[in-house]
Amino acid sequence: MQNGIKKALFIVMFSLLSAQVFGHGDLTKRINEKTREISESPKDFRLYYERGLLYQQHIEYTKAQEDYLKSRSLGNTDKALQYRIAEVNYLAGDYNAALKSITSYLEVDGSSDVKAKKLEAQILFELGAYKKSLYAYRYVIDNMRDLRPEDILEYCDIILAENDKNQVAALDAIESGLKLLGPNTLSLQLRKLDLLKNSGQIEKALDQYNYFLLEYDRREFWYYKKAMYLAEINRPKEAIISLKLATGTIDRLDMKFKNMNAILKLKEQIKSLEAQL
Repeated sequence: MQNGIKKALFIVMFSLLSAQVFGHGDLTKRINEKTREISESPKDFRLYYERGLLYQQHIEYTKAQEDYLKSRSLGNTDKALQYRIAEVNYLAGDYNAALKSITSYLEVDGSSDVKAKKLEAQILFELGAYKKSLYAYRYVIDNMRDLRPEDILEYCDIILAENDKNQVAALDAIESGLKLLGPNTLSLQLRKLDLLKNSGQIEKALDQYNYFLLEYDRREFWYYKKAMYLAEINRPKEAIISLKLATGTIDRLDMKFKNMNAILKLKEQIKSLEAQL
């Protein structure tokens, strides 16, 4: 399931990036234009490569791969083509072919290519080669210039896939990410909370709930979330206090917020949890 979610996110991110550059209709128009150019110069490998990239952006992976292979058969030896072949195989779910292609790419003066090492790590992850994936992604973390929160999160996923008990290493990765990207990187702080809870670090997890209460608005929701956790770890008195703080926070909201569906639902959830304590 986790692998499928990550793959879907990769495709969504690729699609969104493509949509920012070309709209769906514009992509179709550009594909048609490129097809016309190919009909006029059918031996030009550059045109097949360019249309292949457009097909890939259009999420037509079979057609993209056909154009990439045609471009190669016509003499395109640019290593960028080898990377695209690997990438489109990965997107299409042909991980063994993707690994073969990215390995060939990295063997040709690409061993220090961070983008290629990341793709290699993602392919290895899908193939269940978690230790090798972890090794490749460690290089990405150490060398990527524009590291993003999702890179840190993906690295954590690989750490835990390789050893689901290695919460400490995952937490270390999150802490390093927070130092690099800033302490208020929400997605990393949320993952930190999950890791602290899953590793049984109760007091640190409670401190993490307090962090959200101090740093973010809508404290009523965080008081309720903290109360749920306190109830889970059998600390009902503290849970009741947190629920009362949630209720008090709601009472101080403007009327327009009090009547929001999310707040009305939260009030019912608070009542339900209070009844269980």
